[in-house]
Amino acid sequence: DLVSNDEIDLRVSITSIQKKDEFEKFLQEDDRLCVIKFYAPFCKACKAFGKKFRKLAIDRGDPINSIGEVARHGDARFGEIDFSSKLVKELGIKKFPTVLIYRGSDKLSEITCKNDAIEKITAEMDSHLTLR
Repeated sequence: DLVSNDEIDLRVSITSIQKKDEFEKFLQEDDRLCVIKFYAPFCKACKAFGKKFRKLAIDRGDPINSIGEVARHGDARFGEIDFSSKLVKELGIKKFPTVLIYRGSDKLSEITCKNDAIEKITAEMDSHLTLR
């Protein structure tokens, strides 16, 4: 038998979203917070932020174990939208990286990512979780 420590082998679960119907489906999947990163692959700040975002998604989202199953359900679901998606313009995103936090179709927060972005995102998530 293979014995695995689920918490060591976790992979991140971040949904890639390109189209409006995928975005709406993602928001309506359940009643948890949806934390969505908007990024450009050529953006250095986006790459640096992306590593922190992935860690946050493992800590607070639905990490996947080595056999592809959700190891535990977190506080939120995490998604990402590439700058080339029409959604970027439709949602009025002007700077990268930017994070939007939703519950259902309600936009709760918009955070343009600077050095303290992860702390801001975590604080926003916590404030919306305690409001429930």
